[in-house]
Amino acid sequence: MENPTAPPPLRPVVATPRTLGNAHATASIGPLATVALGAQRATAEASPPPSSSGPPILVPLLTPLVVGAVALVVWRLCVPNCRPNQILVIAGRRHRRGDGQTVGYRVINGGRAFALPLLERCSRMDVRVVPVALQVEKAYAKGGTPIDVEAIASVKIDTDPALVGNAIERFLERDPKELVEVSRQTLEGHLRTMVAALSPEQVNEDRLRFAHEVGEVVQPEMGKLGLRLDTFKILRVSDQVEYYDSLGRARLAEVLRDAAIAEAEGFADADQREAEAQQRAEVARTEARTIVLQAQNALRTTTAQLDQQARQAEDRVEAAAAEARTRAEQALQRLRAELERRRLEADTVLPAQARQQAEEWRARGAAAATAETTKAAASVNDKLSAVWHNAGEEAAAIFLLQQVETIVAEAAQLAGQLELGHIDVLESGSPTSLAELVTLYPAVMRGFLDSVRDILGIDVLSALTVPPSKP
Repeated sequence: MENPTAPPPLRPVVATPRTLGNAHATASIGPLATVALGAQRATAEASPPPSSSGPPILVPLLTPLVVGAVALVVWRLCVPNCRPNQILVIAGRRHRRGDGQTVGYRVINGGRAFALPLLERCSRMDVRVVPVALQVEKAYAKGGTPIDVEAIASVKIDTDPALVGNAIERFLERDPKELVEVSRQTLEGHLRTMVAALSPEQVNEDRLRFAHEVGEVVQPEMGKLGLRLDTFKILRVSDQVEYYDSLGRARLAEVLRDAAIAEAEGFADADQREAEAQQRAEVARTEARTIVLQAQNALRTTTAQLDQQARQAEDRVEAAAAEARTRAEQALQRLRAELERRRLEADTVLPAQARQQAEEWRARGAAAATAETTKAAASVNDKLSAVWHNAGEEAAAIFLLQQVETIVAEAAQLAGQLELGHIDVLESGSPTSLAELVTLYPAVMRGFLDSVRDILGIDVLSALTVPPSKP
């Protein structure tokens, strides 16, 4: 039984005239077409043959990957990237430069550019600095003296649009060593020319000016090659005929002679200067002693004056202090008197004033209360008179009925005030003696009511007696 999930058997590939023709066409088209055909062939080989069991599954998965890979390759080929230390030369189509000249290339200095496949070709040139070492031997200076000059220069391809074309025409896809060699030969020739116009002393003494003049002369020639001279330094100047040594010995002899003369003159001048200095020192010491004595005298005078002024100031200060103490004592006494006055005032006057004000306010309050009480009593009496008048003959009875409780209470108090101490009862043989003693309290109350009737004219008992009802 066959396994339905097993991969299909591999089919042998047979070279046919058609496949050979395709390969030849691929080789003639170019790298881009080769990549595209290779991607198509990989897709065709990766996709399984159609099966009767169902549609293929790998084709939808591999197609985006293949298309993405082809797009990435096309992007890398058609959009090259140029680094900041490079220039990109895209050749194949004609372009007009800024100066109006038409050339068959365009230059990109850093960044990206689009290059048409199969129509344009991209090349790169390094614009970094290249050191060029110069060793010029037996360069005859002015006067016929052969000298050796050792220098170092820094050269690079000029990125100026007006000059970069010269470098492209001469050094594109060439070995960088050729650029170094051309620069070395150009610099060496101009260096020999400059040495011939100067004396050995001028070459050796002012090397900075000499290097600057060489740079100014060489730069136009380097521009014709599309190059730029960044720096040029003279490292060493020498000769093989001991010319500089001779100059050095002669100069050394002159220096030694001048040094000996200067030393002798220096000793003589030093002796003379020492004598003059000693004389000036003696004069200065004398003047200094005089100045010191004058200063001491002035100091003593000033000290005496200051002592006198100090004593006078002390006397004035003591007098002022005594006067100030007296004034302070007087002020203190005044403050004490004022304090005592205020204390007495606080202890006696203020409490008296407070009590007086309190008595005044209490008197005012009592007067106000008495006035209000009087007003209220008058109002009550007026209202009571009106009520009494309206009640007629029965007003007295009604009033007594309202006040009977008060009258009885007063009578009871009167009876209660009667205190009986030791009672001796003398019986005469009558049985009513004890009963008469018991009726003593009611008799006291009746006497109080009779006194009210006699003094005030109010007969309480009559008012309380219920009149006989009329038939």
